[in-house]
Amino acid sequence: MTVKITDHALVRWLERAHGIDMEDFRRKLAVLAAPYAALKVAHVEIGGVWFVFNGEILVTVTPQKPPASQTRRHDGGTINGRGTGADKPTWQSMKRRRNHK
Repeated sequence: MTVKITDHALVRWLERAHGIDMEDFRRKLAVLAAPYAALKVAHVEIGGVWFVFNGEILVTVTPQKPPASQTRRHDGGTINGRGTGADKPTWQSMKRRRNHK
């Protein structure tokens, strides 16, 4: 049996069992991301990784450049996520389109 580990569980284990100060990392990320969030960019490369924003919220950091057509601002199935990418609309967006006709 293979146990699946969530990101939340991993972060809490690092924080609580190994004493890693996650809030310190959060502050460092905020300092790096703040100028780009103020510019309201969708994504930007910083230090060899891509920061992906949704408005002024940093939603993920990914090693690959997000596609220009990306509508879902997270790892849309290519790296860490399990969702569909921008090429295939989500059921939520399809529902919104039907309701606005």
